[in-house]
Amino acid sequence: MAVSYTGAKVAQSEYPDIIQEVYSDSPTFRGETIEIVEGHKSGMDIYESSASVTFSAANYGAVTADNVALSTEKSTVDLKTFNVEGIIDESSLFGTRFEKTMKAGAYEVVSDEFDKKVLIQVQPATSAKLENGVWNGATTATKAAIAALTPGAGQGSITAGAQALVAAMPTTFFDSIPATMLYNNSQSKAVPGAGLGDYLKVTGTTVTASNIVAEYVKIYDAIPNDVLVMTGEDAPVIFAPKGDYKLIKSVNRVQGAALQENFVGSNFNDMYFNDIKIIFVDLVGFRIAAKKDHLKLVMDLLSDSSQLIIEKEANASTRRIVKIINTMNTWVVRQNWNVLYNG
Repeated sequence: MAVSYTGAKVAQSEYPDIIQEVYSDSPTFRGETIEIVEGHKSGMDIYESSASVTFSAANYGAVTADNVALSTEKSTVDLKTFNVEGIIDESSLFGTRFEKTMKAGAYEVVSDEFDKKVLIQVQPATSAKLENGVWNGATTATKAAIAALTPGAGQGSITAGAQALVAAMPTTFFDSIPATMLYNNSQSKAVPGAGLGDYLKVTGTTVTASNIVAEYVKIYDAIPNDVLVMTGEDAPVIFAPKGDYKLIKSVNRVQGAALQENFVGSNFNDMYFNDIKIIFVDLVGFRIAAKKDHLKLVMDLLSDSSQLIIEKEANASTRRIVKIINTMNTWVVRQNWNVLYNG
C-alpha cells in the first residue's frame, strides 16, 4: 500500500543537552594570581613610603646631623565603571524546544530550560572577558599615550615591540597589568606623574621552543637579588602567556632531563623555572616577574563580576533585561622591582 504525506518534515527526537561554549578559567578573580583590593567606588588613594639612612661618627652629645630621610608618596587609582547589558525577547523561542518549559498562559514566555542552559552562560562569558582584560587590554587614552612615547634601547625607555603589542591589544574600559606597568601616573616613580613606568625592562623577541630557555634566563637574571631571595608568600613569580606551557612541555620532551633543571613541574598549575613559580595567564607577548602583591586589581566588590541581574522590563513587558556592572582598574606598586619582558 502506498503511503503519502503532505507537509514539512521535522526531526522527531533531539539530543537532550544544549552544547555550551567552553570559557576560559578566571584564576585572577579567585585571588590566585595578583592582589585583589575591594571596597572602592570611584577611586583609591595608595601610599608608598621609604626610608634611607647614612652613617656618621658616633656622637654622644647633642644631635648635630640629620641622617634619616623619610619619604611618602600618595597616588590615586581612578576606577572605571562599565557593564554588560541586554534584552531577552523570549517570544523568539516559540516553535523551539524551549517552548516546552514555558508555563501555561499567554503572558508566560519564560523558558526554564533556556535560563538554565543558555542564559546562564552570560556570567562565565563575562568572567572570561574580565580575566582576559586584566592581562591584555588598554583604554583608548592609554593606547594613545604609549604610542606617543619615544622608543629606545636602554632602561627608562619603552621598546617599539611593546608599543606594537599595546596597539594590538583589545580596546577596553580599564588598563591591563602590562599597560599599567608601561604607563601610569604614580607619584612614587623616579619621575612622578603621568608617563613611562619604572619597570625593569628586558628586551624580548618571539618566544619559541628553541629559545624559551634563553629568554626565561633573561627574565630570571633581571629579577633584583633582594626580591629573588624572598620565600613563601613574598616570593616572586613569573606571569607568562598560556602558550608558554605547551612550549615548555614540548622542549622538555625533546631535550630531556638536562632542560628540566630549568623547567620543573608536572602540570599547568605546577611549573617552575629555576625555582620561580610560573603562573600562566592571558598575557600576549609580555612576561612579568614580580611579587604578587606588587600587582593589584582594585575594585568595588569581587562579587560584582558574578552578579547577573535579570529583571522584567517595565510596563508589563514580557521581555527581560540582563545586566552585570563592574568597577575596577589595575595598579602597580614598587615599580622598579618588577620585570617586564618585551617592555
